[in-house]
Amino acid sequence: MTNNKLPASDVSLPSVYVIIPNKNGSEHLSYSMPSLFRTNYDNYHVVLVDDGSNDDSLAYVAREYGNVVILKNSGKRGFAGAVNTGIRHALASGAACIALFNNDIQVLREWLELVLPVFAQRQDIGIVGYTEITRDREDLFYRNSVDRDTLVCRDVQRLAGCLYLCSAAVFLKIGLFDEDYFMYGEDNDFFFRLAAGGYRIVETNVPVWHYGEGSSQKIKLATTWFAYRNSLRFSLKNETLTKVLRMLSSLVNQGCNPFLRRPTDDPVFRRMRRYNPLINVFLILGSCIWNLWHIGSTLKARSLR
Repeated sequence: MTNNKLPASDVSLPSVYVIIPNKNGSEHLSYSMPSLFRTNYDNYHVVLVDDGSNDDSLAYVAREYGNVVILKNSGKRGFAGAVNTGIRHALASGAACIALFNNDIQVLREWLELVLPVFAQRQDIGIVGYTEITRDREDLFYRNSVDRDTLVCRDVQRLAGCLYLCSAAVFLKIGLFDEDYFMYGEDNDFFFRLAAGGYRIVETNVPVWHYGEGSSQKIKLATTWFAYRNSLRFSLKNETLTKVLRMLSSLVNQGCNPFLRRPTDDPVFRRMRRYNPLINVFLILGSCIWNLWHIGSTLKARSLR
């Protein structure tokens, strides 16, 4: 085992638990973990939650990062289930703040030091995020320089899902992630519930480099399916009938309109336009059937908000 150890905890600082969901992500952990362990904050703990990997992810982390807590899921609970397992562990361990950290990102050394003080600005700030830099623009990440004097914060409706910090108290008030999404869409649902609970969502100009679909790049058809299915489920769970119909129309437009053009660095659009319109028609129809089949549980979740 190499000497990749967490810093000695300074208990005068808020305790941050960094949750890393993982599924066959060894090639991405090889750069994300070294980046994480360069963090210059002195009271953070790392929890990796594995959802049934069959590569050498766990062996790599156990060998190189002995202080990381490794938790294992069955392989059938998806991203949301992995995140929830980590959050429950963090809450039971007395976390003041919880960071959700994708296994395919790189961060600045100051990513915690710069962003944690934002929570002290107002009591209604529930979650704070970062500015996502995609891998095809990675030069922006390496050229980026942010300090306390140049830190910019702005209220938003949603954040880049690859990295954000959340007050532990928020999870106790509004609950954890909805595991029925499995993967994709659970973060937007969480942001919606945050806003409904009276919390502010704040984005900073602190950059995070994101490879994108690090754990799902080998199951691309499934990720496109979940993108369609869960977009519709989110609307059914949280929005009016008019907005549900608009969402369905939007999915058809994004997936099947041959004249629609969007920037290639839009990850959601890229995911939905990965295949030709005929395949997308079947995915959208399948999404409608799935959501009709599960409408009872979706409406139940809606009523429990």
